[in-house]
Amino acid sequence: MFEQDYIMRQIKEITAVIAKVVFNAKVDKSFETLQEVEKQKAYTLIEQMNNGQIKEAVEELEKLTEENTIENLMIGLSFYSHLSDLDEEQFELAAYTFAQGRRDFERFANKFGWKGVTDLYFGNDDD
Repeated sequence: MFEQDYIMRQIKEITAVIAKVVFNAKVDKSFETLQEVEKQKAYTLIEQMNNGQIKEAVEELEKLTEENTIENLMIGLSFYSHLSDLDEEQFELAAYTFAQGRRDFERFANKFGWKGVTDLYFGNDDD
């Protein structure tokens, strides 16, 4: 549990660095650069996740990111940043696991050519 909490904090920090480097913006400010339609998509996914429908939200994000745009990348980074805020009980209630989150994020990152970023976020899978 402690190790997963630490890794989730690392995810948030790395997301902040990526947002700063790629978008020249703080994570909290990243939504300001999105158009209203993209903001609504992100909020809908996050709300779905908060309501215990993590798998469904991930599926929607998968569909959304079939188009590799900067906006969709920002939506996904925000989504996974919020996912990292969920506690173990919320994961259990949604029948979702940390390992699933790792695989889902890896698939997301690979869509944008960020192979290997998952290891930065979640650590080496071989550990």
